[in-house]
Amino acid sequence: MSEAACMFDILELPENDLKRVLPKASTRSLAKLVTAYPRSVGRTFLHLLGQCTSTVTVEFLRDEMNSMKIPSYPEIRQAESELMKIIHEEGLEDHASSAPTAIPLPQ
Repeated sequence: MSEAACMFDILELPENDLKRVLPKASTRSLAKLVTAYPRSVGRTFLHLLGQCTSTVTVEFLRDEMNSMKIPSYPEIRQAESELMKIIHEEGLEDHASSAPTAIPLPQ
């Protein structure tokens, strides 16, 4: 994965790796990504966050999503970049190709 990876590259990470990355991201960035990609990211992120964070955190994220406008393309790219930075800091760049993905990719 490169620094310029898109959200779908991030979703190629195994579920356990996403559980390490998502709690370290800002709530605002997560809300932007869930709002921007409700079907592909929303369910997956909210499900995983429900497993690795508190109920209060997930409810706060939902409140953020409900109060924000649709994020602009630069805001989406900034949120993706934040996740990529965390992935890089965790040394998880190479995990995407070696394990089952968090969500099934379309065929």
